[in-house]
Amino acid sequence: MKFKELNLHPTLEDALEKIGYVELTPIQAKSIPYAMEGKDVTGLAQTGTGKTMAFLLPTLHRFLSAEELPSSPYALVLSPTRELTMQIGEEAEKLLKNTNFGVATIIGGSDYKAQEKALKNAVIVVATPGRLMDFVKNHGLSLDAVQVVIIDEADRMFDMGFVQDLKYIFHKCKNRKQSLLFSATLSYEIVRLASKYLNEPIEVHINPEKVITERIEQSLLHLGKEEKIPYLINSLLQEPIEGLGIIFTNYKMNIPRIITSLRNFGITATGLSSELDQKKRIRLLRDFKAGKYKYLVATDVASRGIDIENIDIVYNYDLPQDAENYVHRIGRTARAGRKGKSIAFCSEADYSELERIENYLNSKIPVGQVNEDYMRYPQGEFTPVFPEESIPGERKGRPEQNGRRPARKGNRNENGNESRNDHRRGKTESQPPRSQPQRGKGKPKRDFADRPQPRENSSPRSEKPKNVDKNRRNLFDLEEVQKSQSPEKKSLWKKLTSWFRK
Repeated sequence: MKFKELNLHPTLEDALEKIGYVELTPIQAKSIPYAMEGKDVTGLAQTGTGKTMAFLLPTLHRFLSAEELPSSPYALVLSPTRELTMQIGEEAEKLLKNTNFGVATIIGGSDYKAQEKALKNAVIVVATPGRLMDFVKNHGLSLDAVQVVIIDEADRMFDMGFVQDLKYIFHKCKNRKQSLLFSATLSYEIVRLASKYLNEPIEVHINPEKVITERIEQSLLHLGKEEKIPYLINSLLQEPIEGLGIIFTNYKMNIPRIITSLRNFGITATGLSSELDQKKRIRLLRDFKAGKYKYLVATDVASRGIDIENIDIVYNYDLPQDAENYVHRIGRTARAGRKGKSIAFCSEADYSELERIENYLNSKIPVGQVNEDYMRYPQGEFTPVFPEESIPGERKGRPEQNGRRPARKGNRNENGNESRNDHRRGKTESQPPRSQPQRGKGKPKRDFADRPQPRENSSPRSEKPKNVDKNRRNLFDLEEVQKSQSPEKKSLWKKLTSWFRK
């Protein structure tokens, strides 16, 4: 089915022609006609099947085709991550490029004033739940005019704990007339939310028994933990791709280490993690799309937010701890009808994750043949790339020393190493060395006149006990105080002799 057969608004048809969209995907062909009629829809389809256009096109068509211009904002789109929110906002801007209507992208980490300015002319608001609630509660944003509420990646919303936020937002959109819900996986919470807030929704499921599209070629390689980086470097050098690639890892501390290794061998790579501020994340994604970097090293924070058509391959440097994240990771490739490839590294620490993933997929991941030559670092001369550019995620001021703590500051011996004894004593070059007795000579003699003299009229018994804080003293302090305060008991013989002396 082609987009021209939908009889969309002329503005949208022109925009689709410029973008280059001709054929509808299965989820679009089944859900768009119902959404254009104003019915509630729940769409379940694999990642990368065109769900974004499945809800943007009917929503904007109903807005542009209305006899009377509806109040703004007309539609609200909620997505779990900043990256995905920006992707949806960009697609909406392409469709409204030849109109005077705007799109407001509301995400955290960006300027409030710029977002408030965008809201004034926005017919569609694309937002993450947290920042949207901040605008509603603290900046006076009203959602009374919203007629269409759209939830994208609903399963991820529940995984990130946005259940109560969604209920609050649905309550604020009290005048809504249509609700659309799309997800890659189905869960009990999604069904429960749909039954409570959607009005007799039309269920559209595309191959629910197949979690992963058949256009992705999967393979699994069993490697040791220390063999992953050299094998990855050799794979990227010996098996070049035309498009782009993504390397997923579970830990953000691995990102600078992987990037450094790749750049040292001339591979253009950058990283994306939650530690980066929003402006830097936007810039890195823009440069990655433009082709400045061939590979992007990322954690799961980016697995739902990257919608780039020319991603040819996805590497799972670590197997994800959540089985659903495996689906969303490899779903970054084979988008818009293209084919893609996925390679997963499985070490001795990943076997439990592998079992969970295969149980979730109801199938085994094909095991590939390991190339023994790839387990050693490549030999030869390589020109490092971006030597002066900072590595995303690298902590400044903490030099890496193979996992050891940085050396302490102090004196250096002849070999350039620091003397631990000198550091403990606080010895510096400006201080003269202490005079030490020679061995076998005995201790140095001290003159009697050099000895400290006792003070006059001083006796150890006349000294008063020190004041002790009752709240901070220990048992030994308490005993000492009691001994010093208690009067010395005299024996019976001393009492008798003192009486006779009187």
